[in-house]
Amino acid sequence: MKIKLDPGALIPTRGHQYDAGLDLYSPVSVWLHPGQHLSIDTGVHVEIPQGFVGLITSKSGLMLKGITSRGTIDSGYTGSIKAVLYNHGTEGYQIKAGDKVTQLVILPCWIPTIEIVDELEETERADGSFGSTGR
Repeated sequence: MKIKLDPGALIPTRGHQYDAGLDLYSPVSVWLHPGQHLSIDTGVHVEIPQGFVGLITSKSGLMLKGITSRGTIDSGYTGSIKAVLYNHGTEGYQIKAGDKVTQLVILPCWIPTIEIVDELEETERADGSFGSTGR
């Protein structure tokens, strides 16, 4: 996969050779207050092939502190990846330049053609929603 870096951006890395996620780093230091969300421009651009999607997912170590991130990078997007971080915790968190803030996972993605119909096939679950399978 081709990657382009803006000045000051850090190269995405894998902690281990066969890790699914590429760690993305913050090029700046910021403070993330409780209940706050912010966007960090990683300065990383990727060329995701057609038929694949990039998923931005939280780092487990940050999740333990209440810091989460989530996003989708479509194959046609080549702009800089911005990590949107949410602080669900009760304490502020200092992000320092060079800290891992999120990870990028590349997965195959089926792109179906949309067909509008009057009814859908019946299933066992049907329209069973939240709590429909019990505790």
